Amino acid sequence: MLPSRHNTFGADNHDELLARCTLYSRADILFQLREIQKRKLLVNLDIQGSRQIVVTSVLKVNEINNTVILDSARGDALNHELLSGKGAEFITQIDGVSISFATGPVTLCTYEKLPALRISIPKSMIRLQRREHFRVPLPIANPVRCIVPSPTAEDPDPIGTHIVDISCGGVALADTSGRIGTETGLILHDCRLLLPESDAVITSLEVRNTAQIRLQNGAFQNRVGCRFIDLPNDMAARLQRFIMAIEHARRSSL
Repeated sequence: MLPSRHNTFGADNHDELLARCTLYSRADILFQLREIQKRKLLVNLDIQGSRQIVVTSVLKVNEINNTVILDSARGDALNHELLSGKGAEFITQIDGVSISFATGPVTLCTYEKLPALRISIPKSMIRLQRREHFRVPLPIANPVRCIVPSPTAEDPDPIGTHIVDISCGGVALADTSGRIGTETGLILHDCRLLLPESDAVITSLEVRNTAQIRLQNGAFQNRVGCRFIDLPNDMAARLQRFIMAIEHARRSSL
């Protein structure tokens, strides 16, 4: 486990954080949905069991019919996947606060004489502020790699690291080469997070803290805590799907 200064959470704290950040009040949920509609924010619908991500927006929140109307997906293939009954994950941000919930089935409808999508108003919604992003530890036995371009011209070969833990706000990397160094504030451009069963997440990282860790075999490695910089929406959705899948698997195993 990482020391507490890395803001790492154990299983009990994961559950406590989710409980604290989950909205169950219908009034609160409706307020968030209407705020998304009013601001015309882009929304990612992350289709379960697929690499497809649909970018849409909220057109209308109908409290009486218990529905949310979304802009139609562009393309027959995307609509087919959305209507497969697998459901999707609704993901967006309001002022840096992540808003997400499971949509359940998506159906076709019309809105103002144009094709649209319809989902039910959720019974719960996760509202996770950036400072509250919990970090999910990743298995050592089957490590998830992160390829970091070399920060120096003298040694241009990319640096192979593995991810110790991950959140929607950043990652902790294990660097056995020591080539990343210990300089806080260092920007690592175009890093590639090689998530399993997914396209790579490409993002810039800012080094926030470092620590030298002694392993059980006596060897040392640097643990480099980083935050994401300007993570694109599609990459953020891919990352959140990965984190949610890990968290779901963990909770299912309890």
